[in-house]
Amino acid sequence: MERDPRYKAVKILIEGRHITEFKEIFTHVPKTIMAHDLGTNNNRMTRLIEHVEQFTLAELYKISNLLDVDYKTIFSLAHTQHFGNDKRGRKVKP
Repeated sequence: MERDPRYKAVKILIEGRHITEFKEIFTHVPKTIMAHDLGTNNNRMTRLIEHVEQFTLAELYKISNLLDVDYKTIFSLAHTQHFGNDKRGRKVKP
């Protein structure tokens, strides 16, 4: 299976720290593309983007493979989105 070329662009943006939260990936890669590559439907993907804590570990591993970045980096992006920027791991109130 040929990977979407936008995945490579996202990898560069992640490595350059231009993408700091998981949902920012989808300004560059359509969620429908990633949903298809993960074997899930668009509705579930939409929900997962807003509620990253609902991703399975297997799905995060697949995303790291699609983007060709370290799993810990993808987990960190999801963690930052879920908990905000509080270094103590507490959710920042909007």
